[in-house]
Amino acid sequence: MDKQHWSELREAGALSGIRFMFFVYKHLGRLPFKLVLYPVILYFYVRRAEARNASYQYLKLLSEFGSDIQASKLLSFRHFLEFGESLLDKLAVWQGDISLEDILFHPREEFLDYCAKGKGGVLIGSHLGNLEICRALSLQQKNTRINVLMHTSHAENFNKLLKQLGSEQISIIQVNSINPATAMMLKEKIEQGEFIVLTGDRTPPTGEKNSAPVNFLGQQADFPNGPFILASLLKCPVFTIFCFRSRTPNYRYEIFLDKFSDQLLISRKDRHSSLALHRQRFADIVASFCYKFPLQWYNFYSLWQTDGNNTNSNTSEED
Repeated sequence: MDKQHWSELREAGALSGIRFMFFVYKHLGRLPFKLVLYPVILYFYVRRAEARNASYQYLKLLSEFGSDIQASKLLSFRHFLEFGESLLDKLAVWQGDISLEDILFHPREEFLDYCAKGKGGVLIGSHLGNLEICRALSLQQKNTRINVLMHTSHAENFNKLLKQLGSEQISIIQVNSINPATAMMLKEKIEQGEFIVLTGDRTPPTGEKNSAPVNFLGQQADFPNGPFILASLLKCPVFTIFCFRSRTPNYRYEIFLDKFSDQLLISRKDRHSSLALHRQRFADIVASFCYKFPLQWYNFYSLWQTDGNNTNSNTSEED
């Protein structure tokens, strides 16, 4: 049976439930929030077999491909808890409870110098770590304007709450595909010194074929071509961006901003090979951070191909 595409998955949690969790955090603090979080996450861990199996599959691949972690049901539950705390982080940063002083940048000055010149660009992130921190913190950078390209229909409840918290200051552009008009609009924004943020680890919604396999944690996984095609059309510098809960004392989070390319080029004569090179390079970057921050991977669906020769066929903790 074909695996279900991520965009077809129902959003976990009603808006009222998310509001309740945020109410606990806002009025009682982080510790009571964590106490409430445990039974909530346990409920979803028990009820969501597909997400639970995807977590276990990912952890098992990590352990088999060089990480020192050992995949288990307990570690998978901790993985779910990390995701729950990441939702809190998203809400907290929009409330102003996380400031630039809480962030360790790797590196920062080069990017700030680039922004000071009034230039825009493309930032490619992933569902490893918490991009919401970067989006909200941009509000504290007066000269930085962020435009986020995303498929929001699978997370409507959470996005409604973010809008109520004032995140409309960040432009969220919902797209299912990129057409010439969209590309022209985005190019104008970059020429005005704005940034386009998109993720490079989720394939387009079902029905589109603009993705191809890469080697990711030792197995074949589909990564999208779209981010790299778009970046090449926009003819601007491209950066990778990741934000993680920090392992370093005195900081709550770490943001990694690295230049991916001064201008992404895709050969007309060998388009397939050019795209494959960019996809694989990005996948390798994501994999390197998976080893450093293993439980901050938040793609809770089957990413790896299921062709009978794949780990997905024999790593399910339901077997």
